[in-house]
Amino acid sequence: IMFIKPGHLKALTQSITHESEKSFVFPMDWRQKMAGVMDGYITKEGLWDRLIFEGARSKVIGEGAGNLRGVVVSGEPPLDSDALTPARITLSVPFVNSRIHPVATAPIFASHPLDLQTFAPSSIAHVGPPVINAEVKLLEVNDAELGQGKDPVGKLVVRGPIVGKLL
Repeated sequence: IMFIKPGHLKALTQSITHESEKSFVFPMDWRQKMAGVMDGYITKEGLWDRLIFEGARSKVIGEGAGNLRGVVVSGEPPLDSDALTPARITLSVPFVNSRIHPVATAPIFASHPLDLQTFAPSSIAHVGPPVINAEVKLLEVNDAELGQGKDPVGKLVVRGPIVGKLL
């Protein structure tokens, strides 16, 4: 399992895509993999993956590319939703996007590895629900804006055994 920051994920995805584009069947392969992600599945065992992306991953990641079973991304700046689908296509493994904080010993929010939802472009990527053993509450929310259909904005408060105290 690879634990990386959003910037590293973008660089890794771009490098694998650049290596893959050297093949003349890359556009067809990309369309097939995109259709799979939009249908709700990812695989490293497909014909298209073996033809193009397996070799590209090996050139970029090295000999451990074949053993890669999952990716966990967390850190600042938050991951853009634009980066999710290309990362899922090029890496072809379950992908967890999480939100961390310096006073917590574990992620506060984490998406499910097989959650393949896509959201509006140029927005912050979905980080999933609160993790087990953490209580999360949004305070100081403007009810008038919620009534107009806007996204809730407020102060996030977290408590639980994973949260420390500032000294």
